[in-house]
Amino acid sequence: MRRVGDARGLGSCHEGGPWATGSSVVVDVDDVPGEGELISMRSVGICSSDLTYLRFGSERIMGHELAGLRADGTPVVVEGLYGCGDCEYCLGGQYNLCHQATEQALGMFNDGGMVEQFRAPGNRLVDLPADLDVVTGALVEPAAVSWHGVRVGGVGTGTRLLVVGGGSIGQLAVAAGQEMGAEEVSLAARYPHQKEIGERLGATEPTGVYDVVVEAAGSASALRQSIEMLAPGGAVSILGLHMGGLDAPFTVMLAKEAKLIASMGYCSYDGGRDMQQAAEMLASRPEIADTLVTHRFPLEDAAEAFRVAADRESGAVKVVVEVG
Repeated sequence: MRRVGDARGLGSCHEGGPWATGSSVVVDVDDVPGEGELISMRSVGICSSDLTYLRFGSERIMGHELAGLRADGTPVVVEGLYGCGDCEYCLGGQYNLCHQATEQALGMFNDGGMVEQFRAPGNRLVDLPADLDVVTGALVEPAAVSWHGVRVGGVGTGTRLLVVGGGSIGQLAVAAGQEMGAEEVSLAARYPHQKEIGERLGATEPTGVYDVVVEAAGSASALRQSIEMLAPGGAVSILGLHMGGLDAPFTVMLAKEAKLIASMGYCSYDGGRDMQQAAEMLASRPEIADTLVTHRFPLEDAAEAFRVAADRESGAVKVVVEVG
């Protein structure tokens, strides 16, 4: 059985602690990783988190944006946030807030699913809509992250939404805001190809101030821009990963009485299930996947897929590894 794992490269030391440089390699494994129902994998997306795990020196199988087939042929996606299953948060559907959610991260602390076969808990499998191909299913997990962030930010009918960051999470947040009825959705992106994709999805150029801002870049400059372009009393939903803490202009926040919301993954709630709603959005708007999936590679070429995904100048937005 083939899988994508990690080859440790030369180590280096930066301020804040040691980092290991890593690269992906395709190797053989004897046992099916994971626990639970057996899934024949069909597509796995490469996320910036995977690249971070490699830099930290992970020796686990990569992959948490997972789509495949049950034994009966039903196409499904995997909710990569497991939780313990027993605490009040898990029982209430907020498994993203369980203390074990991050401790079980696929690709870092547990083996992920960039492999021919994978096992996942049955209660973390979500059936794909009939109109969504399983090869496109790898986009559902990041779409659920974006959907959750837009939702907890308070986007609704008549909202002016700004998304800062033109990667796949930011572009999917644009689509989610549109689905939730935002009056206008604007995108602030760094690279020309990201701006072009945003325009194709219907995003406008940023002007004025916004009721909700989704920060999807994970940089201090993006967070500052988000707060500066926020309307008084508005909310910034933070999807970007800020490893060293937040560098925010507090006096600007104070003058606006701004709210910062740290958005964590996805979950179930009274109004539905983020993952299911994201899947339905992708099924109803096939142009989203057609626009965002810029590169596809077979499992044999996964090392090249990771190289392309890590190259910000490559034009890549979402890179997918097709399995089987």
